[in-house]
Amino acid sequence: MVFLCAATSAAFAQKTLTGKVTGAADGAGLPGVNVTVPGTASGASTDTKGNYTLSLPPGAKSVLFSFIGYEPQTVTIGDKTVINVSLSATTKGLGEVVVVGYGVQSRRDVTGTIASVKGSDIKNLPVSDAAQAIQGRVTGVDIVRSDASPGSTPSIRIRGTGTINNSDPLIIIDGVPAGGLADVSPNDIASMEILKDASSSAIYGTRAANGVVIITTKKGNYGEKLKASVNLYRGVSNAMRYIPLLTAPDLVKLKQERYTNDGVPVEPIWQDPYYATQRTDWQRALFGTGHVTNADVNLRGGNNTSNYMLSAGYYNETGIITNSYFKRYSVRINSEHKLGKRFKVGENMQLTYKQNSGPDTYSSQTGLIFSALRFNPAIPVHNPDGSWGSSKASNELGDINNPVYTAETTDSWTKNYRMLASVYGELEIMDGLTLRANYGFDGSLVNQSNFNPKVLDQTRARDHAELFNRNETYNSQLSEIFLTYNKVLANVHHITVTGGYSQQTYNGSWNQAERWGFNDESKDQLVLSNGNDIHDAKGNYFNANAIASGFIRGFYGYKDKYLLTVTFRADGSSRFAPDQRWGYFPAFSAGWRISDETFFKENVKAVSNLKITGGWGQLGNQNVTEFQYLAQIDKDRRYNFGETATTGVWNSRLANPDITWEKAEMTNISLEAGFLQDKLNATITWFNKNTKDMLVPAPEMDLHGTSAIPDRNLGQLNNKGWEIEVGYQGGNDKFRYNVSANASFIKNEVTKLYDPSSYIGSTAYGRQGQEISRTYVGQPLASFYGWKTNGIYQTADEINNDPNISKDPNKDNIKPGDVRFLDTNGDNIVDDKDRVNIGSPNPKMVYGIQAGASYKGFDLSLSFAGVSGVKLYNADKMQGMDANYPYNLYADALNRWHGAGTSNTVPRMTLGNANKNNRTSDRFVESGDYFSLRNASLGYTIPSKIWGRSGISDIHVYVAAQNLFMLTNYSGLTPQLGYTGSSDGSKGTSDGNRQRGVDVAAYPQARTFTFGATLNF
Repeated sequence: MVFLCAATSAAFAQKTLTGKVTGAADGAGLPGVNVTVPGTASGASTDTKGNYTLSLPPGAKSVLFSFIGYEPQTVTIGDKTVINVSLSATTKGLGEVVVVGYGVQSRRDVTGTIASVKGSDIKNLPVSDAAQAIQGRVTGVDIVRSDASPGSTPSIRIRGTGTINNSDPLIIIDGVPAGGLADVSPNDIASMEILKDASSSAIYGTRAANGVVIITTKKGNYGEKLKASVNLYRGVSNAMRYIPLLTAPDLVKLKQERYTNDGVPVEPIWQDPYYATQRTDWQRALFGTGHVTNADVNLRGGNNTSNYMLSAGYYNETGIITNSYFKRYSVRINSEHKLGKRFKVGENMQLTYKQNSGPDTYSSQTGLIFSALRFNPAIPVHNPDGSWGSSKASNELGDINNPVYTAETTDSWTKNYRMLASVYGELEIMDGLTLRANYGFDGSLVNQSNFNPKVLDQTRARDHAELFNRNETYNSQLSEIFLTYNKVLANVHHITVTGGYSQQTYNGSWNQAERWGFNDESKDQLVLSNGNDIHDAKGNYFNANAIASGFIRGFYGYKDKYLLTVTFRADGSSRFAPDQRWGYFPAFSAGWRISDETFFKENVKAVSNLKITGGWGQLGNQNVTEFQYLAQIDKDRRYNFGETATTGVWNSRLANPDITWEKAEMTNISLEAGFLQDKLNATITWFNKNTKDMLVPAPEMDLHGTSAIPDRNLGQLNNKGWEIEVGYQGGNDKFRYNVSANASFIKNEVTKLYDPSSYIGSTAYGRQGQEISRTYVGQPLASFYGWKTNGIYQTADEINNDPNISKDPNKDNIKPGDVRFLDTNGDNIVDDKDRVNIGSPNPKMVYGIQAGASYKGFDLSLSFAGVSGVKLYNADKMQGMDANYPYNLYADALNRWHGAGTSNTVPRMTLGNANKNNRTSDRFVESGDYFSLRNASLGYTIPSKIWGRSGISDIHVYVAAQNLFMLTNYSGLTPQLGYTGSSDGSKGTSDGNRQRGVDVAAYPQARTFTFGATLNF
């Protein structure tokens, strides 16, 4: 009897709840909605029509409805047996769930530092890749753009520059390590996750030392009717600013003054009135109007067993300089299919074709913008007879060519065909346990061509035409298999364990050829076979390499209040010797949700969420020159045996068998707080990142010869700082608004090199061969290195009485009007020993502000970005103020010294260079602080009832602007300066992180205005 009563009581306590979940926008059923009883393991999901059935445990009081992209809703059960709900789309989008390595995780359970950017935040921005779009949006992330030529890819720096070598983060696109972002249309992106700390990044081990960026592209939904969207925009761009230069009359005046000051006869050309007549503003002649066009189509949908997304895109940007452009055609197919109840397969495939062309704007000999800033303003673009203007009349006009001629006659392009694809299968072995296998492929075909025509009417002549072709093939293949166990035990223990194996291989080859002498320079005749002379022909395989890895990550949550994540990965890379090949990377983090504690809920009503997290871990960097553990042997070395010459092989690089990973060790602590029912949220994070075993060039004592020296694991580098972000969302059903701000404060310091006095230098720049940057222990990376100054000598007495040069052997050559350089080491001589740190190009603060509002179909979005506490070195001005050269000068030269008391900032005009007035010094170090309205858009959604067209749900039209304004005191074309060359030396030098923030007159930022529309079907 007792047993029957108990059974009856239990049966009576059991209750079944049913209902339907629909979307508030269209009333359609939502499939896959999670329906759970808070604090218990009871739960269900809606079917393809939005229906659900849920068995309620005894004592259940409420039920929670949650779905990615929609506001969660909690409903009191009471005596209800049927509950229907309508969910509204959330402005947080994917914010409730974040993508982590090899899976997803609830935002509430994250113990690492992960920043998220929604695809909707960056859609329809006139940028060629997503990196440009996130500037100012993510704390701790600095977007460094070396130039703004169409298609140029900016560098991403997460929590500072982590090494003097390659500091780029690992990019993961739909689970495949993919190198860069330029192939992905921003409109295809559903979300971007930036993993910033060791705990969140350690699952990627040896490639995660500089952070990880995970891109998830858009997908369809099961049970979703076919939906389509079409996005179109068109825009124009123009130069944001111009540098004031001397006009022709002023230039002649200062040219003549040089000779007068030096007591020598004036050259006849500077007495010719032709050259005192202003004819051309070469900046405006070179900078025109650029255009950008984008069109993309997206189809998505699904049924009970399959979902799909198909997109096609076209992006075409022509720059503000002739023959600079970037085109991209892309096609993407994502789909997933259920094969039975426990098995599903899917694929993500992206095909892209890119073509781009950008001028050389780095060279101090032939750089295009360098030439425009130097070319004589009395020379016309075209002579009256239609021929190109040139400087051939005299050496006094300089040895550079007409920059407009160079831009219009140079034919250079690169084409890239790429396929990025992944295929996966996922088996649910049992409730909570899944097995997943992935295969990824990334392949590229690259064709490059550069044609230089015969040049007869310019100063830098060429008596033959030159055609250069290069072809590259590249592919990587990824294989992964991993298990995931996700379970809630006894309603209080949440356990997630992910573990598996991964391997990836890299292969490729290249060949190139060059021929000179083309009798016919017509475009359709420019093939190598038509050249007369073979100048170059070679090819080889790229260094093949592979990486194998094992990984495991465990998460444990107790009552959703006490959280712990532990990660471990082992990586083996063929880049290193067998006994140095494996690296081991542990990490852990923990969290405490204080706001869920009873004592907190009862006593602190104003705070709706309070969570503290902290973690530590080790990461690796294998992005260094491979196979330095082997000695390199090259052929075709010339030797002489007596009077007999022969060729043979030689040891072109020595070996370092001990070379191994760079390691990064990171600690961070975060505090998250929410107020006013999470309308106001704030996060503050402190981090400390130490890079150890940093690979640096280390010459050996008593070593002679020309063989290259391999790197050694000798350096150490520290980045530490704070990250702060605050956001507020408010409003009602008619008017909604949001505003957020973020800032990161980072201190960068080299803590160890070979010895305390050693340094790593950069490549000399300019026609003066100036060394600008050095990296020393105790200083930030790539600090500017030169002389300090203290004005201009006004009289001979000041020179004679200056203690800085009392023992200087060059004292007699210094004249009034020369720069006063300081003796910093106290030996009363100004020489190389007096060079010191004169500024850091690493910003102390990077910040951004975002604001948005919507009202009755209207929407406004503003995105601001800025940096503070950064110095820039205006190397172009260093050359543009040097009267010793035969070129045009900056307008600042009018403020030169021309008698006692006339100037204390700009030296005299002279043909000589005895005092080296324009050497690397603090005269050319400027503040690089700026604040810009990076992106702004104003739109209106025309609803279907107004549009009145069947099949079109709405039309969104908008106007947008990029770089609408910029507040800065920097005198160059733009303060948004990056590196003076890429890591492979394809533009500028191969300095990489050794030189940053040096203005070499690279391609400047432009202001862009666009008009667009989005049609949803």
